[in-house]
Amino acid sequence: MSDYDVAVVGAGPAGSTAALALARRGVRVALLERESLPRYKTCGGGVVYRAVRQTGLDLRSVIERPCHGATLYVHGIDKQFTVRREQPLISMTMRDRLDLFLVEAAVRAGAQLLAPCRVRELVQDGARIRLGSDRGALHADFVIAADGAIGDVTRLAGWRDDRRAIPALEYEVPVDDATLSRFAQEPRFDVGTVPHGYAWVFPKTAHLSIGVLSVRRGARDLHEQLTRYLTLVGVVPKGGGAVKRHGYVIPVRRRPGPLVRGRVIAVGDAAGLADPLTAEGISFAIESGRIAGEALACGTGDPELVRAQYHAGLGREVLPQLRAARWLAALLYEWPAARHWVFRRYGQLVTEAIADAFLGERGYRDVWRLAARSLGRRLLAPAR
Repeated sequence: MSDYDVAVVGAGPAGSTAALALARRGVRVALLERESLPRYKTCGGGVVYRAVRQTGLDLRSVIERPCHGATLYVHGIDKQFTVRREQPLISMTMRDRLDLFLVEAAVRAGAQLLAPCRVRELVQDGARIRLGSDRGALHADFVIAADGAIGDVTRLAGWRDDRRAIPALEYEVPVDDATLSRFAQEPRFDVGTVPHGYAWVFPKTAHLSIGVLSVRRGARDLHEQLTRYLTLVGVVPKGGGAVKRHGYVIPVRRRPGPLVRGRVIAVGDAAGLADPLTAEGISFAIESGRIAGEALACGTGDPELVRAQYHAGLGREVLPQLRAARWLAALLYEWPAARHWVFRRYGQLVTEAIADAFLGERGYRDVWRLAARSLGRRLLAPAR
């Protein structure tokens, strides 16, 4: 087949979710992936419960470790805050398995998978789009750009790459059983160890994912920061085993202007929709993919109606949360004096609120209002 209603380019969580939503509504949809599946994907692999719930699927077969608790360490005031919930706050996965699972769900619903298949050209062909690919030409009424932070489709469609992308570095570290057990129940987050960022330890089945990121573009000493962090948390690779090192960039600010150009829709990292607070991209990738799929399925083929419905859905469900998350990220990573004041007095309360946001029981706007009220108390407090 070479003729579709919608071509989704990129088989990550955003693309697979969009393809699943469309296929379930009887839309002829192709899901194009440049690599053979399963394929390795650099990612910490921590999926918050909000994202698990948004898929509407039973992900237990691809979850390596469900974590019902998490601990936040705030350095500079020597405090730590632990939260626990009945539902797993963060589920640890490997992205090759998770992505393949989501792709297979879309295929079972009726999507056609084309992989490996790299799109090299987009041409407006009357009221349709012709996609030049490794498998020849395909035609579609609409295209969803879901090919991630460094994908080709948004560039081919005419967008400038004016997203704000931040650097991250992750090590996959083999460890002994005692070390793995020490981190097994509660992933760890450290704020104040990495300038303008944070560090993490995520427990997988047989190794630890340990990483650092900075919200400042151009940070160049992440390897040194991660080496120091390994010492801080007391992690030594098992028997001198090989450590897998991966660097990547995360787009934490959406593209300015419309996220629809003609008949091309940008979703997930291609649209710059990663979480500015955690730099986690899966949640908003899934949500934006679902919103795009629903807008296309209900838009009756009218580009203006599709555009309006997609932007309206993002405006209700995604963009307000991203704005609040940016303020929270500034508090945690850019304003150390304010961070210390808030967490000395209200640290457990704010950490619990962030945990509720991971579950989807409240939004980042609620967390920011809580933090802002505490900062207001500081400003109104009499000078000493």
